[in-house]
Amino acid sequence: MPDQSTSDQQNHDNRPRWPSLETQLAQARVVHGSALENLIRDNQDFHLLDADELKDRMALPPWLRVYWRKLHPNDDYSGPRHGYPILLAELLEWMLDHQDLQTPPADVIDPKDPRPHMPYTGSNPGKPVERDPYGKGKE
Repeated sequence: MPDQSTSDQQNHDNRPRWPSLETQLAQARVVHGSALENLIRDNQDFHLLDADELKDRMALPPWLRVYWRKLHPNDDYSGPRHGYPILLAELLEWMLDHQDLQTPPADVIDPKDPRPHMPYTGSNPGKPVERDPYGKGKE
């Protein structure tokens, strides 16, 4: 794992640097010892990312980008979104809300729901969510 101890600082030629591990954990308000903390610690391989990603306006932390690239090493990472799916923002939100990174037990998932069993998002576990064809829930 590369040394990220000085990542928050700029180097001698004023190029931006990736945030340090400590900064990433603080920004995400990570619970110490959680599965999310371990995931973030395990995905500090910033050499996998393009330098242009340092200045893009996407709200995806570098550890999530690294994690995605490790899972999808053969994808095309060019273009304005660098090849990341929009879904990653929702995955990030779920991870921050469920730092144990565990899906709910089967009895919480409505068996009549025709959708694939997705990770629980915390909407209202006691009440099934009705969905319209465009995926917007209404309780």
